[in-house]
Amino acid sequence: MELARAGRDPRRAGDRGCQRGQALIYGLFVLTAGLAALFFLFNTGQLVSEKTKLVNTGDAVAYSAGVMHARLLNFDAYANRAMIANTVAIAQMVSLSSWLQYADNLARFGAATMNPKFLPFYPAYAVALQIGPATKETLVDSGTLQELAAGSDMIVRKALMTAQWVAYQGMAVARKEVMDEVAQANYGGDGTVTVESLTGDELTGFLTRYADEQRSRFADASSASAGRDPFVPKRSWSLPGFWSDCPSATATGRVDWLDRRGGTALIGFDEWQAMDTLSEKRWVPKSKNDVMCQGLAEVPDGWGAQSAADNPSFDMEPNRYGGSPAVNPAASGLALVFSSNSWAYSGLPNFYDLSVDGLKQEDPRFRFAIRLRREKSQTATSEARSAIRPSARVNAYQATPAGGQELVAVSASEVFFQRTGPDETCSDGKRMGRDNCYGRNSLGKARELASLFNPYWQVHLVQSGEAVATAQEMQGATLP
Repeated sequence: MELARAGRDPRRAGDRGCQRGQALIYGLFVLTAGLAALFFLFNTGQLVSEKTKLVNTGDAVAYSAGVMHARLLNFDAYANRAMIANTVAIAQMVSLSSWLQYADNLARFGAATMNPKFLPFYPAYAVALQIGPATKETLVDSGTLQELAAGSDMIVRKALMTAQWVAYQGMAVARKEVMDEVAQANYGGDGTVTVESLTGDELTGFLTRYADEQRSRFADASSASAGRDPFVPKRSWSLPGFWSDCPSATATGRVDWLDRRGGTALIGFDEWQAMDTLSEKRWVPKSKNDVMCQGLAEVPDGWGAQSAADNPSFDMEPNRYGGSPAVNPAASGLALVFSSNSWAYSGLPNFYDLSVDGLKQEDPRFRFAIRLRREKSQTATSEARSAIRPSARVNAYQATPAGGQELVAVSASEVFFQRTGPDETCSDGKRMGRDNCYGRNSLGKARELASLFNPYWQVHLVQSGEAVATAQEMQGATLP
C-alpha cells in the first residue's frame, strides 16, 4: 500500500538506473571530431598566414631587385650623359685653342685687312690685335686649356667608365645581398627563408658594353651635343669689300672679299680636330694679257688649328672645319704646318647601352622573377614550431603544403622606360602618358625612345606565368 501510494515501481526504477551515462559516448566522439577539426583549422590558418607573409615578402624582394635594376639603368644613363658632357667640353676647348691661335696670327699677319675696302671688318681686327696674343699666351701657351681637357678626359676614363663597369659587374652579388636582407628583415627572427632567382642573370642580355668600333651611338650623341653650341661645329662667314684692287673687276661688279672658315669635327672615334682660317680673296689677272682680272688669288690673313688625340691624323677632308681646306687651302696649309699641335686624348669612352636587340624594340622591358622557399618545419603549425603539440592521432588531421615539405612563393618585377608619371600634364593640358610632352606625335615630334642616354627607367610588379610554371615544376606540385 505504501509503495502504491508513493507511485513507485521498483522494477522501473532499476531499469532507469541502468540507462544512465549513454550520451557521454556520443559526446566523446563529437569532442574528438571537434578537436581534430580545431587542429585542422588551426594548422590551415597558420599556413594561410605563413603563405600570405611569404607572398608579401616575395613581392618586397622582387620589387627591391627591380629597384636595383632601374637604378643601374638610370645610373648608366646619367654616367653616359656625364661622359658626353665631358667629351663636349674637350671639343669646346679644342675649338677655343684653335680660335685663339687664329686670333694671334690675325693680329700678327692680318694687317692687309685694314685696307679701307674692308672697313666693316676693322673692329674685329682691332679686338684680335688687342687680346689675341695675350689671351693665347694665357690659355694656350701656358697649357691651361690642355690641362683642362686632360682633366675632363681623366674624369671620363678614371671615374665614369670605371663606375659603370663596377656597377655592372657587381650587380649580381649586390642584388643577392639585398634580396636576402629584405627577406630576413620581413621575418625578423621568425625562422629562415631562402631566396632563389628563377630567371638567371638575364641582365647580361639586356645590357651591352660597347667598345672600339661599336661606339657609333656615342659618337653621334657627342657630335650632336657639341653641335648645340653654335661656336663648335661651324665658324664661317664672308665679308664683301667695297671694291676690288683690280679696276676692271670693280667695273664689272666684282669686288674682293674676306672668307672666314672654321669648325671642329670628331675624326673617327678618338680625335677632335679644330681649324680656323681667314683669307682675302682678290681678283687678279690670270695672265699678262688678262685685263679683266679673271683669276682669283688667296691671301692668308689668319690661321690656327688644334687637335686632341693620342695619334692625330690632321684630316684635311675638303668639307671639314666649315669647308676651310676647300675654300682657304693656303691658310689651311699654314694652320696645319705652323699652328697644329695635339693634346693627349684617349678618345671616346666605352659605354653601356641596351643590347642591339633591345634597341630595336619599341618598348624594351626587363623582367626578373624570384622564388621564396620556407621549410614547413619553420612554420608555426602544430607539427612544426608551434608550442601546441597534440597527440599523433589528433595531429593526423593537419594542413599540408602542396608539393613536398616547403611553402613557396613566386614574384616578378619589370623595369620599363617612361619619362614621366601618368598623373602629370603637359602645357597643352593633355596627360603625358607614354607619349610625353617632349615627343608627342601631335606636337610634331617623334616619341622619345628607350635607351641608356635617358634616365627615366621605372619598376613595377608583374604576374609571370612562366615563372610560376617553372616554380611548380621545381617543387613537384600539381595545382588545378
